[in-house]
Amino acid sequence: MIKPTAELRYEGALLNRRWRLGPRLGAGGQGRTFLAKDESVQRGERVVVVKELKLGGAAGWKEHDLFERESRVLKQLAHPGIPRCLDQFEAGPGELYLVMERAPGLTLKELAARDRFDEPLLRDVMQRTLEILVYLHGRSPPVIHRDLKPANLLRADDGAISLVDFGGVRDVLRLDGGSTVVGTFGYMAPEQLHGEAT
Repeated sequence: MIKPTAELRYEGALLNRRWRLGPRLGAGGQGRTFLAKDESVQRGERVVVVKELKLGGAAGWKEHDLFERESRVLKQLAHPGIPRCLDQFEAGPGELYLVMERAPGLTLKELAARDRFDEPLLRDVMQRTLEILVYLHGRSPPVIHRDLKPANLLRADDGAISLVDFGGVRDVLRLDGGSTVVGTFGYMAPEQLHGEAT
């Protein structure tokens, strides 16, 4: 769990002459994420999330494709439950960055580790999550997240839900099936697991 914002230190690299890196939030198959401070803000403080991807190896082209797709899709979305994309840039060869609004709250994974969810809370979380999915799936073409899990859903103090980590997003549906397997085992649908999502 991250400390309150006032206690955080932002002493990392200054990216794109604007985003001062702070503490690392996590790391996964699609890179690392950091909190960062917007140095262009004159009054107050604006904290954002920066996703870093350093390409390398034979799979670099696929990672680059997924990263480009994530930033393209996020720039097109406008929903209160999806953090907006604020910036995208390449800092050096194979060093890609995506800057997004910071969603308030803790992940459902963190909340579940601290307390048991009762039925009314579960219903509320499900309804709010489904509202986000209805928005995504109602777009043309539909946007499929492909990694829906407790670690990618945040719940704010007022109950608002945010869906994050669009690293596996798909915005073009292939009628013939066949796709790269993206997601987290234990959470993905069987057809997604077998690369047969249509």
